[in-house]
Amino acid sequence: MAHPRVRRAGLGALLGALVLLALLSLAGLKARRGGEMLLAPAMAQPSASAPVEHAGGILAGASLWQKRWWIDRTARLLRGGEGLAPEDDLDALLPLSKEEIARRFMSDERFGDAILDFNLFFLGFKSDQLKNGSIYDRTVFDFPNAVAAAQALLKDGDYFQLFDLEGPFYMAPLRSEPLDEPPQPGDEGLTPAQLRSKAMREIEAVFADALASARARPAPELADTCKAVESLADSGQTLTPQLHRAFDDAEIFALIRGEVLAQPLEMLAKVAETACDERTAPAVARKSLLEGLASALAQIKRAFAAMAEFEPDRYQPKSVREFKRFALSAFPTKQKWLSFGFEQGMALGNSSTNFNRKRAAYVLKRFFCDDLIPIGFESPQEHVAGVHGSQTSCYACHHKLDPMAGFFRTYGAYFFDYARSPDMIFDDLASKDRALYEAVWKATRKLPAWNIGYIRSARFQSYNSYGTSMGDLARILRTAPEVKRCLVKRLHEYIVAEDQTIDRGYLDYLTREFEAEAAVNASRAFKSTIVRLLQSAAYEQRDADPKRCYDAAPGSRPGEGPPCRVAFILSKNCAQCHNAGADDEAARLDVGSWILAPDGQHRIFRHLDDRLAQLSARDSLARVIERLSSSDVSVRMPKGRVMGSDERQELFLWAQEELARILERTRP
Repeated sequence: MAHPRVRRAGLGALLGALVLLALLSLAGLKARRGGEMLLAPAMAQPSASAPVEHAGGILAGASLWQKRWWIDRTARLLRGGEGLAPEDDLDALLPLSKEEIARRFMSDERFGDAILDFNLFFLGFKSDQLKNGSIYDRTVFDFPNAVAAAQALLKDGDYFQLFDLEGPFYMAPLRSEPLDEPPQPGDEGLTPAQLRSKAMREIEAVFADALASARARPAPELADTCKAVESLADSGQTLTPQLHRAFDDAEIFALIRGEVLAQPLEMLAKVAETACDERTAPAVARKSLLEGLASALAQIKRAFAAMAEFEPDRYQPKSVREFKRFALSAFPTKQKWLSFGFEQGMALGNSSTNFNRKRAAYVLKRFFCDDLIPIGFESPQEHVAGVHGSQTSCYACHHKLDPMAGFFRTYGAYFFDYARSPDMIFDDLASKDRALYEAVWKATRKLPAWNIGYIRSARFQSYNSYGTSMGDLARILRTAPEVKRCLVKRLHEYIVAEDQTIDRGYLDYLTREFEAEAAVNASRAFKSTIVRLLQSAAYEQRDADPKRCYDAAPGSRPGEGPPCRVAFILSKNCAQCHNAGADDEAARLDVGSWILAPDGQHRIFRHLDDRLAQLSARDSLARVIERLSSSDVSVRMPKGRVMGSDERQELFLWAQEELARILERTRP
């Protein structure tokens, strides 16, 4: 993942101004967005087998082989890609129930790898290969909320740490392969560990020598001491490349975010500014300068010592449990660690024109399962200024996108926090006055003070969740029902298949069960949801039809109604008015019906025109699409209610696909 040719450019020049972008590469990121599950082909069948008795009766023949196939598939899924091995007693597993088998696999240490893999899938950065043998891919350490949630789940702790956007930092074992660039003079023949040690000793020596020289100078030579300290405080352009030559991009990212050099140098600049003022008494000034130099040296030593703990000869975790947290107190900045790391910094750049919208779209897509397809949003009750407000096609997305972007308003290049700086620096190397930049999110109304939050409705503010900080966003993620539903949906995609259609009623059932159990213990609730999905009919299929729903909520009776993809959405949002028993114009459309259209080729809702004649499939779907996509409150459906954006999107896309299919078939 390192990009050494670009990495060196301009590192020191921008450090003093807290600029991050030029310190890292602008090259492409091998972003992992989802991926295939770690499943092997079906087990080869032996020539004969004896019946097996289990809790549900006798297994024999095809059912026995199906059970064996299910066990092997489940083993691979729950043990980080490792299926049944010679040491596994298959005969002891066969009589057990599926839940007992799943729980047994979950007790395996390798279950932590499966959960970490899913967490990365949920975040949209699933690793191509979680491990190479027993060594973890270094990029997986870059997602601390994914790691923390996996560790918590193994201990029945707080799995919802997955939604915490500030927290611990898990540094990967430091690089053990040489950088792909020629060594500097004097560095020839050194191993990566030796080069790191040399670079850190050299930086420590610069501060130690400055402190020793200052101590040796008497008070009358204060001017020389001031000059030396000011020179050191301004030496970032020299010291930065000297230190960074020994590290790769991800390691430099940690050095910069921890402000290992920037904070001590900034502190010395402030000390010198005060101490070297002519109004400061020489004795007081000398003491202040000595204390500042000693503090800077101690900060750097502490940070270097903490990083040395991650040398590969000291640290190489073999399981998720062994992932070690970095002692953030060793970094001079001592701030909470933002969960958006190097990988996401590369993929989710913030330019001077996108105003964090790329990051906002990522949060909406990955945490809320909202792809921001602009369908029939509600017109706001008040006029919205600016091009994104005056143009309906723009506002359809921006009414959600921009308030979510506000949570990132102080984060510039590579998610570096510029809250303490007067300017913002972006990934495109542009800069803006931070106060003016943040003013974009100032609300025009009294409440909320900031137009920042998760927007469910542009018209009805009470439906929305507002905040200003990363902590507020994490709180919304932990409590929003849409996020839990999205988590369950992603789990179904991970366990069954990404393109497998799921009945919305079944998804709602799974989510309700998960929410009820998560109120007591999120980790146990998540494991129980895994068990339910492993026992689903869709998971049992060897060659599933992606367009078919194999599972339904308990008690439901799927029949000849609309396709399962949209049946529950219609029942939940539309059937209260549009049913055969309605006594007004709404009765002309019965969304619970699914009849043969007049052309005798397509199925569609019972949908009557003004003369009570059945509409064609094409005309019926066109009217449905119009009512779903309109922003006119007198036309838009459902009338007077807020329909979840994901449900509106799913229903709209289904109607569009059905209409396109009909038009294709009827084309001359």
